[in-house]
Amino acid sequence: MDVSERLSNLRSAVPGCHLAAFIDLSSKMVLAVNARSNQPQERLDVLADQAERLLSAPDVIIEDPAPSQPSAHIPDYVVTSSPENLEVFVRSAGDANEALGLVCAINTDIELALDQCDAILIAIGKES
Repeated sequence: MDVSERLSNLRSAVPGCHLAAFIDLSSKMVLAVNARSNQPQERLDVLADQAERLLSAPDVIIEDPAPSQPSAHIPDYVVTSSPENLEVFVRSAGDANEALGLVCAINTDIELALDQCDAILIAIGKES
């Protein structure tokens, strides 16, 4: 199964998902996309840039309830929201330069989206 088919399956598996993109973080490029409607290249460029910026932020602070101090951490995933959409960005555990970006309805099940993204990234990694 190719990446485009996997993105189509991802959109089907996550109710409310309008767009799923496979992103190369090192070049800030969308390599493949599956969307409910055609997207202008500028929108895809913004999505790739946002994924790279958010997933590469070395100053993100993660609060861990066990240690006495928070620690700096580069995130594996980031979820942003606006009144209209959720944007979900998930970095591949197998290749730190690969990620998925989703644009979903505001009421989308985030845990389901994250689980589906992880499964797709693992499958893509096994094929490369």
